[in-house]
Amino acid sequence: MGMEKIIEDMKIRRLVPQDLDRVCAFFRALGEEGTAFFNINGGNERQAYAYLRGEREDHIYWAAVADTSEGEEIAGLVFLFRINTGVPWLGIAIAEKWKGRHLGKRLMTTAREWAETTGAGGIMLTTARENVRAQKLYEHMGYKNIGRYCNGEWLYLLAFPK
Repeated sequence: MGMEKIIEDMKIRRLVPQDLDRVCAFFRALGEEGTAFFNINGGNERQAYAYLRGEREDHIYWAAVADTSEGEEIAGLVFLFRINTGVPWLGIAIAEKWKGRHLGKRLMTTAREWAETTGAGGIMLTTARENVRAQKLYEHMGYKNIGRYCNGEWLYLLAFPK
């Protein structure tokens, strides 16, 4: 089966506590870029484990899950946090070997649809100024760069129509 077919057939589902080992393997498979831009000092990894333990009620996670010869593998994660606010924040990462195949679009669409159905006014995110690849994806998905965040990263907003 070709890689494109695997991406097309990949299921996107909520992360569950039974995914702990797969989440651990996902963070090991991020690669240098994913670790530098997404898992700075292990922060997003710690948040994911806390979510799996039921400690992050203001977060919601989805995984893109590939059926591989070794079993289920998490190819990408997307999450929203501060979901009890009018405009939640988004985080997304794709494992290195799955990049460049439009999986990010599918994950971001999943998060957007959930946020819209819950009545959110939009979604915010930040990204490193050097993360040009991700910026292109965000802009393609309708996010607008609205300036610099207090940590120096670019701040993006996707405002939903009223």
